[in-house]
Parts: sequence; structure tokens; C-alpha cells
Amino acid sequence: MGKLKKTKTERPKKTEPVCLECKKEFAERKEIPRNKERYCNECLTKEINYGDWSLNDEREFYENLYVGRFNFFLLVFSLFVSAGFANSFKELRYLVFYFGAFLLVLCWLTLLRIIRKFNIIMQLLFNRKGEILYILQKMAKNDGYKGRIVISKLMGIYIPIVCILFLITMGLLIQLGIMK
Repeated sequence: MGKLKKTKTERPKKTEPVCLECKKEFAERKEIPRNKERYCNECLTKEINYGDWSLNDEREFYENLYVGRFNFFLLVFSLFVSAGFANSFKELRYLVFYFGAFLLVLCWLTLLRIIRKFNIIMQLLFNRKGEILYILQKMAKNDGYKGRIVISKLMGIYIPIVCILFLITMGLLIQLGIMK
């Protein structure tokens, strides 16, 4: 029998996905598996059916959840700081700080997850005409207000990093014998 010849088949060029509704190409994260029905963010936001629940109610829900988790983060931090300095185990005190840093990292992951969702909701509200936050933002800009500090980044990124680094630093100082 003869051998079959293999022919080269050209691979199709990879293109960005196309929205099924508006037919525009849009960027999408490659590592996330998607189904065949793909829509861009603009078309997805048109499909929101609010019913009795508005986007502002959703903002309020996520804001309360975010503040609650941040308060829990601070509570865990303060407990491990006081437990690290007030325990009677002088030789193993650094382990309390390391374990506290580990738990704070886990708490921080939940904060980061809420921040992403909260920021998406805030962007929708700030960019949608007719929403109260859009109007308030325009009025503040007309008065010359320029927001320089983003509170969600301060509460969700910078303060947790400082707290975690503090616990790790205290653990290292005690473990190395610099601090007793």
C-alpha cells in the first residue's frame, strides 16, 4: 500500500472575538475559558434588567460588604499584633506574627475580589448619564474638585500591604533576636 501524503493546512489567524449583537471586535482575557456566545461589555450592560433592584442598590450592597470585610481585616490584624506582643512564649512569639500575616493575606484576597466588582459598579454609575453619581461627579468637577486619593485603593491595597508587611517585619525582628 502507498503512503498518504500529508498536506499542509493553513491555520486560521487568531482574531479577537466578535460580539454577537453589535458585531464589534473586543478584547478578552485569554486565560479564562469562554463559551461560544460572546458579547462585549457595552452590549452586556444594555441587557441588565433592574426590576426592583437598581444599580445604586447594588453599589450600596457591595460597599457595605467591602467595608465589613475591611473592618474584619483590621480586627484580625489588631488581634495578632496584641497576641504577638502579649503572649508568654518568648521563643515562639515570631510564629504568631507569621501566622497572622498568612491569615491577613487570605482576608486580603476576599477584599481584592470585592474591590474589582465594586470598581466596575462605580465605573458604570460614574459613566451613565442620569445616574446621581454621574451628576454629582460633574458638579464636583465644575467646582474645581480633583480627586487625588482613591479611597478604595487606600483601603483595599495600601493599608493591607502595610499591615501584612508589619507582621512579617515584627516576626523577622523577633526571630533574628533584634527585638525581644
